[in-house]
Amino acid sequence: MIISFGVACTPQTSEIEIPFSVLYGGEPLSCDEPAGAVSMTDLRFYVYDLRLLATDGHEIPIALRPDEFWQTGAVALLDFENGQGACINGSERMNTIIRGRYESSEVRGLSFRIGVPESLNHEDALTAMAPLNFTDMHWHWASGYKFLRAGVETATDGFWIHLGSSRCEGTIGDIQGCRAANRPEVVIATFTPGQDHVTIDLGDLFSGIDFGDGRKSDCSSGPAESTCVAPFDALGINFESGKTASPVRAIRGEHIE
Repeated sequence: MIISFGVACTPQTSEIEIPFSVLYGGEPLSCDEPAGAVSMTDLRFYVYDLRLLATDGHEIPIALRPDEFWQTGAVALLDFENGQGACINGSERMNTIIRGRYESSEVRGLSFRIGVPESLNHEDALTAMAPLNFTDMHWHWASGYKFLRAGVETATDGFWIHLGSSRCEGTIGDIQGCRAANRPEVVIATFTPGQDHVTIDLGDLFSGIDFGDGRKSDCSSGPAESTCVAPFDALGINFESGKTASPVRAIRGEHIE
């Protein structure tokens, strides 16, 4: 009689930290450090559905590490403002690193979505778990969360954007869905954990905005706001449909020096 024994192999996992940084036209930017004549007034955004791209082509999900403030297992909040300088509407606490784990493999790239998953998007921020309990990252029941808040200013002009789902249908507490999802998908073809970081360049995000006309303007993701077209395009979103239509130009991977 031949007896065979099966041995179950547990996949090995690796910890990962993904640092993010802010630029304007390739120059470092923060609340306390302008880039030339441009100051940052705000930058916060949610991310979810993080995946590493393996060298053999398959995707490796990143399991977010819950920390009771910036991350749950489903979504994370990045916060680059510290309430100082031009960021007068912010707060002191910051978070510029995503932390998680993944099944060990050879990696060549990184992908993630900006936003809050639809299943969580219409929660009550007053009762939700962190990081979905930040009320200044929430609109109202019909529109849900602000996926991204970003703004800059000069001595004579300025612009800010609040990105979120729009054209939502239903009643308070019973939203049936939103016709414009407005969740950008970022794909960074070349990214090595531990060697690279992710940069968001607000110069690219606001490249279609005229900062020489002396008129401050904004975008709140509304269907009638023509000021949204250019920054939506930089985020790879078709403004009419709210769907990903092209690569995100404003976010890329760079080597850590």
